[in-house]
Amino acid sequence: MPTKKYKLGFAFGGGGAKAAAHCGALQAMKEYGLEPDIVSGTSAGALVATLYSVGYTPVQMVELFEGLNFFKDIVTPAVPKGGFFDSKPLVEYIRKLVPYSKIEDLPIPTNIVASDMEHGIAKVFAKGEIASRVVASCSIPVIFRPMLINGVHYIDGGTLQNLPVPAIRQKCEKVIAFNLINLIDEEKYKDNIISVAYRSFSMMFMSNIITDAKQADLFVELDTKGCSFFDMSKLEELFFRGYQNTINTLETNGYTRLHEPEKIVFKKSNKSKSAKMKRDHSVRDTIKERVGTISGNMLKKE
Repeated sequence: MPTKKYKLGFAFGGGGAKAAAHCGALQAMKEYGLEPDIVSGTSAGALVATLYSVGYTPVQMVELFEGLNFFKDIVTPAVPKGGFFDSKPLVEYIRKLVPYSKIEDLPIPTNIVASDMEHGIAKVFAKGEIASRVVASCSIPVIFRPMLINGVHYIDGGTLQNLPVPAIRQKCEKVIAFNLINLIDEEKYKDNIISVAYRSFSMMFMSNIITDAKQADLFVELDTKGCSFFDMSKLEELFFRGYQNTINTLETNGYTRLHEPEKIVFKKSNKSKSAKMKRDHSVRDTIKERVGTISGNMLKKE
């Protein structure tokens, strides 16, 4: 059997604001000495995969979105043609955060999964403009307008492949998958169109997650119980849940910690940082110098 191109890949599932748990998972992986040679992401997992590839630390990723309001800062209301909200603000924000324009230029090979509405297939983007493809992967049908790329309309990759293990399975010797969606733990039914749409698609997501999880070498179930897709107020809590869930999974499967736990304090909670976290912060400063200062309300709320 021919040797696969990459030894280890990380696959990040979709789940909106719950993706902060992915950041905690990455912190745990770092402490156990596990670093991927390639990453894949669906929906919010695509955003995590991209930011991780750029060089943002797990803590920094949470800080970039902490304090933002999903329906004011990330999307804007639109004339309901194809979707109730326009995701242009998110496209622009990603362009400001990422100092690369094309996926193939990212330091870590990155695969972004979206759903092709024209042909009814999962599309894996390994090349092309980053921001539009990440947002295409995040475009929940009905709620958000489809993203038009090269004449094709794309919607949330979760409709067909919410856990993007298949996107990199044939390229990797080992794939570790991180899942955010557990329908049993979802909040109670609410009688409004956004809730009905999201809950309906969550059921669809669960169906393909069950199938694709079987292809992973290690499956990490992240606890997002009590946290909603659009609620940005629990990012820190989700980070620490994901961190502990991942440590538990690694320990259960015989992995050994290689580095001492870092002191994790978010800027919103406390200005002080450990020496290690101060050194990591310089990575973000370097990135900001390359892409320019992020202006407006988003920077103020960061």
